[in-house]
Amino acid sequence: MNFFHVVNRKSLMKISFLAVVYSVLFFSCKKSTENVTPTPSGTFTLSSIAVTNGMLLDAYKCEPKVNGKEKSIPLAWTNAPASANAFAITMIHYPNANDSSIYNSYLELWGIDKSVTEIPYGQADKGPWFMGPNKDTNTISYTSPCSQGSGTHRYTITIYALSATPASLPKQSSLAVTYSVLKNALSTVTIIDKATLVFDSVTP
Repeated sequence: MNFFHVVNRKSLMKISFLAVVYSVLFFSCKKSTENVTPTPSGTFTLSSIAVTNGMLLDAYKCEPKVNGKEKSIPLAWTNAPASANAFAITMIHYPNANDSSIYNSYLELWGIDKSVTEIPYGQADKGPWFMGPNKDTNTISYTSPCSQGSGTHRYTITIYALSATPASLPKQSSLAVTYSVLKNALSTVTIIDKATLVFDSVTP
């Protein structure tokens, strides 16, 4: 066996070894890349410091009326769609959980600017947005949960991220904008996304 034959044999072995290493690295990297799960974007979320573990704290029940108005529940939201141009908020309770056709409305807000991310305690009727009537539809105000019957009562607050504030809604607070009126108006614009806060209030 001459010198050149030995050299060529060693070179071929080295090349073959490098090819195997390259193949292993290539396919390992490719498999690793394919298995990467993209990080999901943030979820539009509505929350309240008045709610703990799905229960409304006693301090926020049966708010006393001052000049016919009650202090509103504090609300905050995060990860709203960047394309949203306005928000609207509703709060309802179904006296009969099995019948969604009968409800009580506790809060209606519209014309909330896209830059707003919270409504502090007692401030729902004081911001640069508009409010509808209370549960009894006789005063522009929020109504706090204060069920007279014993048991657990469920409430749902929904915030809607909108393409625009519906043109049919007045640019002032109004007793005429009930829950049904607001919901019908929302159907005239694009609801980009919505978030809900569902909680219970227990009456002994």
